[in-house]
Amino acid sequence: MYCGACARDISLVKGLIIRGHDVEIVPLYTPLRPDIDDAPETAPVFYGGINVFLQQASTVFRGLPRFMDRWLDSPALLRLVSGFAINTSPKDLGPMTVSVLAGKDGLQSKELDRLIDYLQSTPKPDVVSITNSMLSAIAPEIKRRMNVPVVCALQGEDGFVQSMPEKYANQARDLMAKNAVSIDRFVAPGEDYARQMAEYLRVPREKVAVVHAGVDISLYKRSSPRIHLPFTIGYLSVIAEPKGLDLLIEAFANGFKLTAETKLVIAGKVLNKPYWEKIQARIQELGIKDNIQYVGEVDLKAKLDMLDSCSVFVMPGRINESRGMVVMEAMAKSLPVIAPDKGIFPELIGQHDAGVLVNPEDPKAIAEALQTIMSDPIRSEQLAGNARDTIEKYYSVDAMTEKALEVYQSVL
Repeated sequence: MYCGACARDISLVKGLIIRGHDVEIVPLYTPLRPDIDDAPETAPVFYGGINVFLQQASTVFRGLPRFMDRWLDSPALLRLVSGFAINTSPKDLGPMTVSVLAGKDGLQSKELDRLIDYLQSTPKPDVVSITNSMLSAIAPEIKRRMNVPVVCALQGEDGFVQSMPEKYANQARDLMAKNAVSIDRFVAPGEDYARQMAEYLRVPREKVAVVHAGVDISLYKRSSPRIHLPFTIGYLSVIAEPKGLDLLIEAFANGFKLTAETKLVIAGKVLNKPYWEKIQARIQELGIKDNIQYVGEVDLKAKLDMLDSCSVFVMPGRINESRGMVVMEAMAKSLPVIAPDKGIFPELIGQHDAGVLVNPEDPKAIAEALQTIMSDPIRSEQLAGNARDTIEKYYSVDAMTEKALEVYQSVL
């Protein structure tokens, strides 16, 4: 619900609808979390997160009547539960991940049957587009029972699988490769990731198309010039160790010429409470509490206001980001960005001189990049302009939609 895929997918759906195509959104696990008011309507939730978990834990829930399944899958209940601390650690979700990927042979086979039954009750689609390969278990059944082309997006799920215990990671990868046989085309957000996932899924490289994620640039026009003073650093992501907020805290406090007016604005939902408590204790220890503002989880308006208040945006991340949606949003707001030299960022930032790439997991490198942007206004303005131009030319919703349509046409 917090990974950025929802924003990317909703933008794509809106782009397709504008071009006259009929699209149905079928959410799996949880309701979508759109940050816009005019998001398209969706079908009911299938593979509800609570249901999937309970069916993994007990045979009782694998035989529940459908009216009880519908209650467990209700968006209101799923949203309520999502407000609590939910364990989404790959270290603990290996058995359930493998079971879901096993499809009709897994413990959640009832969910798969219910989903296909629903799809067969609606007008037959030209193409079924699966939002990531962790859901690839539905592809063989769609092929067998509906005989329609299947396209599957790749959005960083391999990192989740590789973080599981080796036994489950290997089983999951084998199942993903097996399911890949039933998928006509894959879609990756970048060239490097396309090559990486072709090898990971054991498919030919030509089976993986590249469709860059897109941002609705009309939402991200600046209403005022970028702020230079007070120098304000922005962080916007979920608060969990893989996102590396602790690295930014160390960079902010050490090796960077911090003044009383320098600020760090942090936005995002806390997904790992012990990690956040550790960061707060470190902030107190470093004596920088007065320089840091935590604004919590933000809606679209608050996000836009937050980006408008920033001088620079930093994504410190420990993982190989495949999309970098929030970085793209910051770039669309004409902000210079600092990001690790891995994942999508060399392609998104490095090729277009739209920010500073730093040695991953190195607070000193982040601090040096911050110092450069703060002390060289001419260079920082150049980076900011390049950032906005990059999104307009290569990472807009229009560009994403046109490229996606080419992929869909290719499998018909």
